[in-house]
Amino acid sequence: MEICHPQKEITNQLMRLDQSQQADPSAVIRYFFECYHLQDLRELLWDWLLTALSSDNGTYSRGSDRSNLIFLYENLEKLAEAAYLKYGKRAKLKTRKKKRK
Repeated sequence: MEICHPQKEITNQLMRLDQSQQADPSAVIRYFFECYHLQDLRELLWDWLLTALSSDNGTYSRGSDRSNLIFLYENLEKLAEAAYLKYGKRAKLKTRKKKRK
């Protein structure tokens, strides 16, 4: 089910990150996981997916639309886990360094 679409250059433009966030994207990831624990994120993504697929909303009426939503869900969860893993490793290293001092 893994379908990747080549993106046009304009769709890969940053839209949400301000200049300071662009300079330090790891701060955005840290802040994100300060706001959401990994399990909370999984539950929110799952609720979003279920709501989209089980409602009478015409947005996901075609099978390909539902398939793309599931693909997005799976990849957002993977992205979140990878970012969490990266952030978690850094946080542990910082804690260890502080304990050594």
